[in-house]
Amino acid sequence: YFDLSHGGSTARVVFELFDDVVPKTAENFRALCLGTHQGRDGKVLHYKGSCFHRVIPDFMLQGGDITKGDGTGGESIYGYSFKDENFAIKHTTRGLLSMANCGSNTNSSQFFITVKATPWLDGRHVVFGRVVDGMDTIMALSRCKTTSGDRPTVSILVKDCGEMLDEEAQKQRELELERKKQEEIDAGKTEMQKSHERMKQERAKVELEAKNVCEAVSVAVQEGIKRKVVPENTSNKRTKVGSGMFKGLEDDSEEED
Repeated sequence: YFDLSHGGSTARVVFELFDDVVPKTAENFRALCLGTHQGRDGKVLHYKGSCFHRVIPDFMLQGGDITKGDGTGGESIYGYSFKDENFAIKHTTRGLLSMANCGSNTNSSQFFITVKATPWLDGRHVVFGRVVDGMDTIMALSRCKTTSGDRPTVSILVKDCGEMLDEEAQKQRELELERKKQEEIDAGKTEMQKSHERMKQERAKVELEAKNVCEAVSVAVQEGIKRKVVPENTSNKRTKVGSGMFKGLEDDSEEED
C-alpha cells in the first residue's frame, strides 16, 4: 500500500501484486515498499518519501525514482536494473501497475499507474499489479495541475508504504521473521564460541611456553647450585701439606745425626 500525501491531505491506495505471473518484478516492488534492501551506496532502497514526478491526465501517474526523484534515477533490489520478466499481462484497463523503463531490460524502481487502457504499451512494459482500493484517489491525482514537464505543481508524496497481509499470511511471515532472527542469534553465538575457543587455544599455548621457560630456568638454577656446593674433583692437582714444605728440614736433621 501507499499512503499518498497531496496538498495537506493523505489517502491510502492498496495494490495487488501478480507474483504468480511475474514473481521477480512483484518482489522488487514489495521489497521497495518495505525498505528491506540497501542500494549500491549503502542507503536503504525505499519508496517511502519518494514522489510521483510525472502525471499525464487521461494516461498515467509515474513515480518510484527513489534515488533522484526527477525521473532520471532509480535502483532495483537486484542491482541498478533488471531484465523484462515477461509481457503476459496486457494494459487492458485503468489501475494497472506497470514498470517504467528507458528501453528493453532497463527496469529499476520506477513504475506507473494507468488511468485507462493503454494497449500501445503492451510488449514494452511489464505489468505486475493493480489497484484494488483507492482508485478514486488515483483518478483525482491524475487531474492535478502540472508544469510543462508534466511534474505536479503540488508534490504527490509517498508518506508511508508497506505490506498488508491476511491473518494467516501475517502469522507465517512473523514466524519466518522470528526464524531468521533466531538464525542470526545462533550464528552470532557460533562465532562467539569460535572466538572463545581460539582464545582458549592461545592461552594454552602461552601457558605451555611459560611452563617450558620456568622448567628451563629451574634446571639452570639447580646446575648452578651444584657447581657451588660440590666443586669439581681436582685432587690430582693438589700438593699434600708438608710434602714439600719441610723436606729440606728433614734432610738437615739427618745430617746432624
